Amino acid sequence: MRYMASFDIGTTNVKGILVTSDAGIFLENNVELRVIRHEDAVEQEPIEWYDAVKKIAASWFKVGIKAADIGLLTFSGQMQDCIPVGEDLEPLRPAILYSDGRASEQARRMLEELGESAIQERTMNPFDGSLTFPKIMWLKEREEETYRQTRSFLVSSKDYVIARLTGECVTDPTSAATTGCMDVRTREWIGPWLERYGVDAAKMPKIAASDSIVGKVTAEAAVATGFAAGTPVLCGIGDAGAATLGAGVYEEGDVYSYIGTTGWVAGASTGFLDVQSGAFNLSYVEAGRQISIAPLSNAGSAHQWAVGAFGSGSKVGDTMSYKLFDRAVEQTERGVDDVLFLPYLNGERCPVQDAEASGCFIGLKPSTTRERMGTAVLEGVAYSMRQVLELVAKRQEDGSLRVTLIGGGAKSKIWCQIMADVLGCELVVPKDSQYLPSLGAAALGFRHAGWSEDYSSAGRAFKELKNATVYEPDEKLRAHYDRQYEKYKRMYPAVAPLFAE
Repeated sequence: MRYMASFDIGTTNVKGILVTSDAGIFLENNVELRVIRHEDAVEQEPIEWYDAVKKIAASWFKVGIKAADIGLLTFSGQMQDCIPVGEDLEPLRPAILYSDGRASEQARRMLEELGESAIQERTMNPFDGSLTFPKIMWLKEREEETYRQTRSFLVSSKDYVIARLTGECVTDPTSAATTGCMDVRTREWIGPWLERYGVDAAKMPKIAASDSIVGKVTAEAAVATGFAAGTPVLCGIGDAGAATLGAGVYEEGDVYSYIGTTGWVAGASTGFLDVQSGAFNLSYVEAGRQISIAPLSNAGSAHQWAVGAFGSGSKVGDTMSYKLFDRAVEQTERGVDDVLFLPYLNGERCPVQDAEASGCFIGLKPSTTRERMGTAVLEGVAYSMRQVLELVAKRQEDGSLRVTLIGGGAKSKIWCQIMADVLGCELVVPKDSQYLPSLGAAALGFRHAGWSEDYSSAGRAFKELKNATVYEPDEKLRAHYDRQYEKYKRMYPAVAPLFAE
């Protein structure tokens, strides 16, 4: 095997890499995706995920890569979706994404009927309308014909692409843990719950090990994509699992943070976090091992909003707008005022669970500039990250902590420095961190290819290979940020009653 192809199917784009035996990235490419928003709905067209994979593959073949040189396909993707597909594996409607909370009513009813303690004991996770199980119930009640025609309710964006490539409807334990109906200990669907709510168990995808070969590229898919017919396809892993592997986090105590549109702080563990905090316990690649993950609903999305609200670029979302915004933040003096921003623009899941929460500033004065407000937005996300970091990680006896930061947000150098200052820890940003979930998904195939003995050694190899930038906290700002953090933690309890009105 000369190359392994790995795809990370996110919310804003699909990234694809060709990986070599030394875990190096030979070629990379990415294709942007559309998000469909109307009222409170957040959806995507699954066919666009498949089309993006085909487009990336075509770019490789165009520069001389031969299909026969790609010995394995592997994937990661956004989780917690509801993707109903028909007998022909075509989508029956747009995918309902993880951030879509339309099934809140169904979730509240199921919580009351099944019991919160019983749900948490079986799933070891919070239960709300963002999970796949309540979304299936929403479809069953609101779009009865769609439910009837559904062959399978897929969970992750990569599950859909795998189905189109192989004809198999499967998902992995990490993704299945975000549905609200998988037993986290047995890694099986909870049959009595499905039966109670009239959900045909046959409509649920098979849960397969992330590193298992679930099928091969069919003749039809080979014509559509250019991949060789018969190429093995792995089950792959949900994006949180892929990012964890790509960050080299596999041993107990390892911790990293991901900043994409949303974000999280996560570590590897053999135990479980308290789910009352809003944290999740996701099944990792091997039985008995979990990913302890505290999710942030507002991360890169808050950065994007700040660029549009307080930046001076001509077009929100273009590279120059971000560069101009970051340059203005760099030139803004920090530590001289008490401006704080609560970054809950899209509600929040952890460390508070409040879908109605919103963003707000305090400490504004006539002297406050738009640059200072933009800086406060980045600081607000960093404070939020510090809160969830305290749930997941323990500092050394001397108070030190080392956190790996990955994701698109890590491309902003000033934001990385702000995060190091607010967290009060050493922040390590690997080169090309936006491709690490794809590299983590590729690690699933290393044993098949004979490139690595186990995941622990793969994690060590990833850490050794990466050229990283290290950000040290500014000791001159430590006292200021510690004081501001204590005030920040009191913001949400103070304004929460207003969100409920």
